[in-house]
Amino acid sequence: MKAFVWTFLIILGAYLSYIVISNKKIINKIIDEGISIIKNEYELEELDVGEFKTVYIYKVLPFKSKKYYIKKLGVLSIMTLNLGVMQMFTFNINPFEKDIPQLTIDPIIILNQRKILIEIYKIMIDFETENYKEFLKKMKEIKGNYVDLKDFKPSEALWRDKYFSDAIYKSCNSQNEGKLVNLFKDVLNVYIEYAKKEKDLESEQNAKKVETIKDFADKLVENGGISINYFKKTLGDKKTKEFLGKVLYGYPHTK
Repeated sequence: MKAFVWTFLIILGAYLSYIVISNKKIINKIIDEGISIIKNEYELEELDVGEFKTVYIYKVLPFKSKKYYIKKLGVLSIMTLNLGVMQMFTFNINPFEKDIPQLTIDPIIILNQRKILIEIYKIMIDFETENYKEFLKKMKEIKGNYVDLKDFKPSEALWRDKYFSDAIYKSCNSQNEGKLVNLFKDVLNVYIEYAKKEKDLESEQNAKKVETIKDFADKLVENGGISINYFKKTLGDKKTKEFLGKVLYGYPHTK
């Protein structure tokens, strides 16, 4: 009996190790493809995030952060969490140099299950441009291309809903993960195409856009949410605001 148990545990451990390594490769592949899509149109420069390179939530959960300056667009921040059986990352573009929405994409992998949360925030000055309307139209078309993937509803705070331009929440198993990867790429490609069409903000508008972004980030800390609450409990409100400014939202932007 003991021999059977030990054999079972060894096989289970080997299987879990294989899954963890495979899932990590998928996470890295998606991140690399996302960066490549941006690099096709924009120059990227990695920026120092200082003490926020690794933040340990509850002193044990390591959130690793990277930040890039997207020349003539804004900031790309990538935050990853690897817990072995559960891996995820946040791919966030905050375009403070153009008046377009913020794009946040969160792929999540738990063993054989995959989820992706795509949220577009209208943290903008002008909502009536033709480019913006065309972008929303293309997002609707993308949704229509992935109706075969299962929808799910996240259990997040509802206060942010009024800021959404659009949102997509899809899930599947590992057999259909290619579709989730394609969804990620389709949304990012359409977003970058839209960004290229928009004019650069003048200095006064740029300052207004940054202030609009900062106001939203402050509200995020004040009102909370599932992810942000972890940071608040670990870092406190003041340090969490500093983290958002330094990493996720990129203000003040220093190269």
